[in-house]
Amino acid sequence: MVEQISILHPHDTAFFDEDTLNALSRDLGPNVAENILCRALEDMAARLNQIRDEYSEGNETALRKSVRSLIPIAEQIGLPAVSSIARDVLICVDRGEGVSIAATLCRLLRSGELAISCADLGMDLSV
Repeated sequence: MVEQISILHPHDTAFFDEDTLNALSRDLGPNVAENILCRALEDMAARLNQIRDEYSEGNETALRKSVRSLIPIAEQIGLPAVSSIARDVLICVDRGEGVSIAATLCRLLRSGELAISCADLGMDLSV
C-alpha cells in the first residue's frame, strides 16, 4: 500500500484587536500604552524562544507553564489568535498527544513571531 504524503502550506495571519489597543491607549495614555506594548512584545519573544527550547528538550511541564504564561500577555496587547492557539497547545499537552503538540506549537510560534515582526516593522495589524 502506498501512502500519499500531504504537504501543507499554512497561511497564518496576525492581527491586533483594535478595541484592546484603543482601551489601553485611552486608559493609560498613548505613551504608556506604547511602552506596555513594546515590553509585552519583548516578553512574548523571549517566551516563544523559551517555549521552543523546552519543546526541544522534551520538558512538557516547563512547556505547559511557559505556554500558559503567554496567554495573559497576548490578551493584554490584543492578540486573540495567539491566546487561542496557546490554549489549544495546552489542551494537546494535557492529552499527551505528541503530533498535536508539535502541530499546534508550530502554529503558535508562527503566529506569535509574525505578530512581533509585523509590529517591529510598524505595520497596521488592527482588524
